[in-house]
Amino acid sequence: MRTRSVAARAAVVVSAASALLTLAQPAQAAANPYTPEGVCGSGYRVVDSRPLEHRTLSNTGGRVYLLYNSSNGYNCAVTIKGVAVGKQTGTEVTLLVRTSGDNSTRYSNGGDFKYYAGPVRARAAGKCVEVFGHTFSTTSSNSYYAIIPWGHCG
Repeated sequence: MRTRSVAARAAVVVSAASALLTLAQPAQAAANPYTPEGVCGSGYRVVDSRPLEHRTLSNTGGRVYLLYNSSNGYNCAVTIKGVAVGKQTGTEVTLLVRTSGDNSTRYSNGGDFKYYAGPVRARAAGKCVEVFGHTFSTTSSNSYYAIIPWGHCG
């Protein structure tokens, strides 16, 4: 009899511990259903991307992407959120195209978006480009950003 009593108690303890561990699990972030190619459109291919990083947190807030369409010479930039997905938070993407010397033309899209900022497109065949991406989590104190530095000058 004593063996059954110990086994029954052990089963109850294991069951209770399992329930507590399940409750303690952090909530999974919602997956973003959008891709940079889907946002920019047919013919665009990713040529560079960078994670949106917080200055102190170890998680990333998404990615900023630079895409190019070789058939029309246009670049496209988009920031795809990885935090607060599905919630409207400040999100931005900026594409700079070097025109001459230190001069550049700025193409930007920013606002309170649920999934991504952009796309921004510019003809940039033979010109250098730089891209900035930014998003906030649900609190404005958690800001994530990235820069794709000047380059991709082909």
